[in-house]
Amino acid sequence: MGNPPPKEDEWAFGPIGSPFPDNPVRALGQQNMYVALWYKYGVPMHGRAWNNGGVLECSFPYKTAELFGVKDLGGQIQVLQYKGDHNTLGFWYEWIKYKDRFEKTEIRQIVHCGDSWPILWKDRPEGALLGYMDNKTELAHFSHDGKAETKEGPELGDMWIIVRNTQGGPPTCACKKCYKEPPPQPPPGPPPPRVMLDEWIDIRAGDPWPADKKLVKALDKNLDTIAGENPEQYVALWYQSGEPVMGRVWNNNGKVCSISSQLNFSYLIEN
Repeated sequence: MGNPPPKEDEWAFGPIGSPFPDNPVRALGQQNMYVALWYKYGVPMHGRAWNNGGVLECSFPYKTAELFGVKDLGGQIQVLQYKGDHNTLGFWYEWIKYKDRFEKTEIRQIVHCGDSWPILWKDRPEGALLGYMDNKTELAHFSHDGKAETKEGPELGDMWIIVRNTQGGPPTCACKKCYKEPPPQPPPGPPPPRVMLDEWIDIRAGDPWPADKKLVKALDKNLDTIAGENPEQYVALWYQSGEPVMGRVWNNNGKVCSISSQLNFSYLIEN
């Protein structure tokens, strides 16, 4: 079953400094920036609203100036709200890039009032701004720091506009219709091999070479030794006066031969 017929957008009304409304529609990826609407001489324009300690504050661009505060913004400010979900309202709000506005138009309705569209300049280096797009002129207007800024042309392509999506619900929807149980956990695999202690064999110099044992070769390969030295050398351990000394052993004509070093001395042990 699809969504019911979409209802109209819902807006909360209040002057600057009034209690901030519930269920406001937040700008994409912003913590405290919401879609606002105001009329200047009967002409609608969108801007940004924010919650300032529980009261409503707004900023709107107008010509070259930023309109901000009670002095500039008389009358009622409108803040876009979303009370319910796609099952009760018939749509959900989706932010899309301006350049994608002609895609999926059968299920997407651009949020607008007259010729004003909310538009988000998300990747602005100094911080994101929410302003309005004039659909007649295709100029985007933003306000900050007491002034207004206008953008046009290709740089608008990656800015974001808000649409009403009438198909299904948002990707994160947890309603009974949309929620899907996560897939079952796969059965656990075999346990990893246990870490074993180093294993040593006790041999003496001159003993037969332990050909039936898997010995640990130095660097796991034949060494590039000087002439006359056996390149197949293995890790060895020897005790000198009770102190452990690491060294090497090799096969000397079928017999064990080894050498170890301690301080400035080397000990050659052979048959």
